Amino acid sequence: MTCSRTRADLAAFFERRNIQVCKAPLHVLLKARRLVHRLEQGTPYWQLHGKRLASDRSVVSIPVGRDWRILARDISGQIVPQELLSHERYNRRHLGLKYR
Repeated sequence: MTCSRTRADLAAFFERRNIQVCKAPLHVLLKARRLVHRLEQGTPYWQLHGKRLASDRSVVSIPVGRDWRILARDISGQIVPQELLSHERYNRRHLGLKYR
């Protein structure tokens, strides 16, 4: 499968689930897809090294490697992924810093 075809498939995967994805490298998208599949199969978020945010306990942050995070929301006991973002964007958003 070509790189452009893989990217298109990944974009469609995240779009079907209404997961916002910023510009991420291909390997990050592939790992994020695996993590989303595991969540959908019922794997608890803490087994994926996810943690609830102190500022909003309904939001869960799941690491996707060192520099990326999936943000998910606990909706009626189900963890629903909502966004894939870089660690820098994540820090700025959740530490209250403004984007430059």
